[in-house]
Amino acid sequence: MAKPEKVKGLNLSINSVDDVLTCVNLASLLEVAAWPKPGNVHRTINFEKTRFEHFLAGICAIQTSFKNFVYRVSEEYKTNLHDFSFVKLGNFFLDAVKRMIDWQRGGNVLLGHILILGILSATATICIKQEALSFNDFKQNLVKIIKESTPKDSINLYKAIRYCNPGGMGTIQKYDLYNDNSLQDLKSDNINLEKIFQLSQDYDLISSEYVNGFPIILSEGFPYYMDVFDKTKDINIASVHTFLKILANHPDTLICRKSGLSAAKIVSLTAREILDEKGLLTPKGREMINKFDIFLQSKKGKFNPGTSADLLTGVIFISLIFGIKF
Repeated sequence: MAKPEKVKGLNLSINSVDDVLTCVNLASLLEVAAWPKPGNVHRTINFEKTRFEHFLAGICAIQTSFKNFVYRVSEEYKTNLHDFSFVKLGNFFLDAVKRMIDWQRGGNVLLGHILILGILSATATICIKQEALSFNDFKQNLVKIIKESTPKDSINLYKAIRYCNPGGMGTIQKYDLYNDNSLQDLKSDNINLEKIFQLSQDYDLISSEYVNGFPIILSEGFPYYMDVFDKTKDINIASVHTFLKILANHPDTLICRKSGLSAAKIVSLTAREILDEKGLLTPKGREMINKFDIFLQSKKGKFNPGTSADLLTGVIFISLIFGIKF
């Protein structure tokens, strides 16, 4: 793995809001195009009701939401230097989810992309406005956006999730997603994004990322991705191997919710064994990946490591804004 100090010494290589938008679009496209990511829809495998093309349509559709969002963040930062509640992540979540659903018939294909790339793109935009371009600057602004989010952000997050009706969602006793009283409770109890994600962090890796400052993406996935690309000069290998690395290190919480922790641990163990055989770099590793994909696909979505794929999107975005070229 790349040395942490090498990654932490990097500066943003982008200098405009348009650059942020290019990296958002490319991150989603590279994640979906990465092949083969076992157990997911990819360029040679469709699910029964969700096709590879549905992801492409969704990615195209949400770019308008990202454009409106990051340009507004850029403009409003001028008068909101110290309070980041102006970011209004919840508004973005709801708008992007509606565009995703309304422009294709494959259902919820990109909620994870929206939750991850929304805050990462806002953070990159603020860093550019501040001319604060270091890796540490990025991390500090990211945490500040989370901590200074508002109950309105949580309310709109709930509305967004309800709109796309994703499968395999966990439940919490209070503020349950489908309880009619939850939206009012979020407001009256002053529950912002940090607080609501604290309640779901044990069974959802994206929630855990929000609560803990995105360690999987920033501290694990990013240096690993850069290191694999540096050694192979192949963006697809970097993407697939980083997906497997995340999956090996963290039982996928979508699998956990659909099939249980034991099943998720078995999937993680297999991912680790593939990496031990060098993955796409060796004939045996490639054979293992193909067999792994066939096995996971046979479970009809119940063994879909979708959360790991979403986290990969964030890793790719960070790699792009910090200068990776292929």
